[in-house]
Amino acid sequence: MNVFRNMRPSYAFIQLLAFAVVLTGAASRATGQGGTAQTVIQKATEEFENSPLKVVSLGQGLYVFSGDGGNVTAIVDDGSTLLIDSGLASRISELDEAIFKTTMRPVTRLVNTHWHFDHTGGNTYLGSSGVVIFAQENVKRQLASVQDVSFVGLRDGHYPPQALPERTYSSSLRLSQGTERLTLENYGSAHTDGDTVIFIAPANIAVVGDIFSNHVYPIIDLVSGGSIDGMIRSLDRILSQTDAQTKIVPGHGPVATRADLQGYRDMLVQVRQSVKDLIAAGKTMEEVVTAVPTKDFDAKWGSGYVTAKVFTEMVFSSLAGTSGSQ
Repeated sequence: MNVFRNMRPSYAFIQLLAFAVVLTGAASRATGQGGTAQTVIQKATEEFENSPLKVVSLGQGLYVFSGDGGNVTAIVDDGSTLLIDSGLASRISELDEAIFKTTMRPVTRLVNTHWHFDHTGGNTYLGSSGVVIFAQENVKRQLASVQDVSFVGLRDGHYPPQALPERTYSSSLRLSQGTERLTLENYGSAHTDGDTVIFIAPANIAVVGDIFSNHVYPIIDLVSGGSIDGMIRSLDRILSQTDAQTKIVPGHGPVATRADLQGYRDMLVQVRQSVKDLIAAGKTMEEVVTAVPTKDFDAKWGSGYVTAKVFTEMVFSSLAGTSGSQ
């Protein structure tokens, strides 16, 4: 008998809540669609809904669950499990079952790397059972209100009180889980302005959220304070605090090495410089897109739900100081 399952609110109630969140989010996101083309978020959601849930061990008591939204990291001690991110709302019961089957410990704490729905979708389910949620202080504000990131077709929130972070921090926070020490860091503007990077020691793991999406172009959430310059600054900070043996858990995609992270950072730097040069030459966004400043990288990074065109538009908008809605 799963005692932990009995500690939660009724399954039917939680399923109803999750279903309502998904319907609301899907309807809201659809309003950002132009014509019949899918938005970035619609493409991403379709992928998350249909991908199999996978479990990867990072060592004793450390696991990554992927496929149902953003990567979810679990850290297990003798009596409990700490999660980093909570995946997609519509798949939280599946994720919960997989986590308990793998860890055999109740989830008692959750850290959100940022506010986006594919990383916080399980917050309502987990928060309703008494799980304590941690995040950078901007995440609580973002989840508590309606967020409209029209550039990628995302309109979400506001989340119910039980889904909101109970404990927040500004720039740094330390936690422990069994023998592992967690250092939570926020470097300011990056993917959003509320990103948390988690360094886990002595396991030598860095969980970096959507500051790094492995082998796909990233979303730069300009509305939520993100920027291409901030992304690169944050990556430089992460690289300075890791070594060749560090396991890097990205927001999406397989667990990576520091060398993978360096290659991703170098790609961002080169695309940024190409777009900067075109802006300096007086090119408009359309002209910059036509010049294809990502052409050297599209074969490796351009197969995800963020196309080379959309990524270029985000970089242009970040550097030009516009919202990206034009």
